[in-house]
Amino acid sequence: MRTILLTCGRGTYSLTLARTFHAAGHKVLVADAWPRTLCRHSAAVDQFFHVPSPALETRAWIAAVLRIVKKQRVDLIVPVYEEVFYLAQATASLSDPPPLFAADFETLIGLHDKWLFNQTASALKLPVPETSLLKSREDLLHAFEQGGPEKVFKPVYSRFAAHTLVRPPRLESLEGIEPTPRRPWVAQGFLPGRPFATFSVAHRGRITAHATYATDFSHRFGPTVVYRHADQPAIFEWVRSFVEALKFTGQIGLDFIEDEKGGISAIECNPRLTGGLYLLKDDPRFPAAYFDPEMEPIEATRHRSYAFRFWLMLTLLRHTKSFPGFKEWARHVLRARSTNAFTWSDPVPRLMGPLLAGEFLHRCFRERITARQMVTRDFEWSEDLSRCDFNADPADAERQAA
Repeated sequence: MRTILLTCGRGTYSLTLARTFHAAGHKVLVADAWPRTLCRHSAAVDQFFHVPSPALETRAWIAAVLRIVKKQRVDLIVPVYEEVFYLAQATASLSDPPPLFAADFETLIGLHDKWLFNQTASALKLPVPETSLLKSREDLLHAFEQGGPEKVFKPVYSRFAAHTLVRPPRLESLEGIEPTPRRPWVAQGFLPGRPFATFSVAHRGRITAHATYATDFSHRFGPTVVYRHADQPAIFEWVRSFVEALKFTGQIGLDFIEDEKGGISAIECNPRLTGGLYLLKDDPRFPAAYFDPEMEPIEATRHRSYAFRFWLMLTLLRHTKSFPGFKEWARHVLRARSTNAFTWSDPVPRLMGPLLAGEFLHRCFRERITARQMVTRDFEWSEDLSRCDFNADPADAERQAA
């Protein structure tokens, strides 16, 4: 039995991973800046820790995590969202770094950065769309003049397609966007076609678990709400080549577009956990993928799909052009499994869902921020560096944890 620490516990990603590790006989610890989360109420979690915010109180959060690792004798830290950047950066110079399942900070940030990722993949001769870096308003205007209505504009650091502008028809559509060297954007050639995404677990460049899934059920260009296996050998080969070239260790997700001729291009990378884990979680070997670098790669289930059913219902009214149609939509509404399914062995998270959702919405209303901002503000790694406490001293954090 190993002791595993998940560094976020507020969503179904964390809950699913906690249940998976627990079912394999491991001790699961969860830390989160929210005092009440799904994981706090889960029978799969042995102990929950209320900790400071990774993004807003970095120094205190690092110290809290190191304290948990030492006192609980943690064997592996599995990050969930972008808190991995804070932990990788702050602990890189520690004399005795924690057992973090992630690549080094420079590799992580080079993947999260949409420009650097594009350039890295291009240098490896892997197909990616033509992309330019925008560091000023002049760069933005020049990019628009060079075929702006056929481009996608987005911040270098962003998630869930936040602030993304797809094929803006007029220059006025870019009003208010002011790229700077500190907060750059990219202009990327628009690729028509069907969207796919991947999730992989890897050790030193070798994949031990992989899922490719279609992402055509989504709100605008945000995250998908249905996870179902897609048979895409070319995408797997792209991912395998990329991971191998970088000697990557950790969790990694990529977004792809397949054109009408079957050609694929990678548009961005998420070096963290993604929803592809739903298609891997039912394989009893999946937990071992985090520990055994020599095991044969686990593939996604082909026999079932998983959905955020509430959001799936809304895609009938608001969706992208890749929406697969009413018949396919109805099939998943009726047959897909819930991402937060009720289980007799762990019933409370499902029962607490409505209460926690109401509490969440009340906090959004009280603080006058959007649901997306509320969900991500504690861990997002953004171009707005002024929001983050980058004065975290690793040596000081190490002393506090002692």
